[in-house]
Amino acid sequence: MSESARTSGRTTVSARGQWWNAVTVSTAVYLILLPLAAAVRGAAEMMTDSCDGPASCPSTRAHLAVADYGLVAMLALIVLQWPVVRLVRRGRVLVTLLPAAALLVAVVAMFTIEGNT
Repeated sequence: MSESARTSGRTTVSARGQWWNAVTVSTAVYLILLPLAAAVRGAAEMMTDSCDGPASCPSTRAHLAVADYGLVAMLALIVLQWPVVRLVRRGRVLVTLLPAAALLVAVVAMFTIEGNT
């Protein structure tokens, strides 16, 4: 009984055997939030309709670039959290929260766009 411990008549599996629980839940949540954030990013593109060209509205384009990098980073972190959580014992919750930080950066960048600047 090396993988489980007997406590008060019930067998409980150790945390080592259930490494995938937090990562599965976070992946499911993030894969629901990612298309929603991408849709908001697409709608935020309408802020550049009044811009004359790529050189105009530099602030708006910078915010949209930060949002793009945040969404790409979120996708990369979703994929990379699986092997990291499998190999690392400490900090599993932190690793599963990193995609949320990237999403937060993207959403803040999209919602702080000022008008035509």
